[in-house]
Amino acid sequence: MRFLFIGDASNARYTLAKGLRELGYEALVVGTGGGWRRMHVDVCLERGKGKVGALVYLMRWLLLLPRLRGYDVVDFNGQFMMEFKPGLKRFFYDFIRKRNRLTVTTLLGVGHYYVKGCVEAKLFRSSDFNIGDKPRTNSFAVEMAEGWLNQPEVVSLSRHMAETSHLLVGTGYEYWASLHHYFPDKTRFVPLPIDLEETPTDIKGTETEGPVRFFIGIQKERSEEKGTDILWKVLQRLGGDYPTRMVTNKAENIPYDEYCRMMQDSDILIDQLYTCYAMNALKAMSMGIVVATVAVPEAYELLAEREMSPMINLPCDEEGIYKQLEYFILHPKELAGAKRQSVEFVRKHHHYIEVARRYASLFSAPNQSTSNGRTQKPA
Repeated sequence: MRFLFIGDASNARYTLAKGLRELGYEALVVGTGGGWRRMHVDVCLERGKGKVGALVYLMRWLLLLPRLRGYDVVDFNGQFMMEFKPGLKRFFYDFIRKRNRLTVTTLLGVGHYYVKGCVEAKLFRSSDFNIGDKPRTNSFAVEMAEGWLNQPEVVSLSRHMAETSHLLVGTGYEYWASLHHYFPDKTRFVPLPIDLEETPTDIKGTETEGPVRFFIGIQKERSEEKGTDILWKVLQRLGGDYPTRMVTNKAENIPYDEYCRMMQDSDILIDQLYTCYAMNALKAMSMGIVVATVAVPEAYELLAEREMSPMINLPCDEEGIYKQLEYFILHPKELAGAKRQSVEFVRKHHHYIEVARRYASLFSAPNQSTSNGRTQKPA
């Protein structure tokens, strides 16, 4: 089979494509490269600034179109597949899907049905848009909710993609749950893929000696969204209370490969506060780093995991976060088992070869006719 991926996030599609190739399939990833993050893609189409940049970007897509046909599966990264307004995205989406056999829409980030599931269906205890029953009032939450729920072109394109796709794929618990809530028959779960061969097999610092080494990555423009503003505040407080028993390294808006090198010798990664773990956390776990993030029981249940729970499940309040992290500062030897379990968890559920095998199995003969692309309409 031949696979085409339009759009990526945090190297998830690129790593999946690598696994598919190692299984003997053909795979191509087209994306922006993530700007300053410098993610890996096979064909990089990055939009420049101003009208000239937009025109060059459009021309590059038009010139590429003849290559984007004849694939068995074309997988779109939701509305993040390319950097156009919704109307032009719809043109490219329809042009490409009609010239390939099966169409998949994968949710790797915020989208209409995810926001709808958070705000209207209230599917999650916390999310980008709510904490318990209370809506989040930061500018990101308000503006994104308004855009994804009420902009007619955005809503129309989301519905069109969901209805015309043969399958919808969620890559994490919240994404799967929100898609499944509205399209139960055509939604599938495929875990995020991690290439363990990229990281050392020997876990450094398993028996932690000296200060506990914390690491936090901050994207300035998304700090409030991800909760890293609060997490950084707690780390600073802990550093003041335990100056000799912990150290904190912070990475702020740096390229992905450099970020991974900085993270490698850490004991605990401070990830995010409102949504479940994703590629950042899994990459750290593959290095034998314990991750402090959101890891609700439902996320483990979706993986049918009943024995391992290596992540530190953070509450949303500062005092609760403080106590969770303080425990490991005071009991650093407790990290050893969680470090080993972190690697085993990724190997068991997120190894890129097994994830690629699981993804390819969606398109075996019995599954290919699960939907003709217009069997379900959103609730």
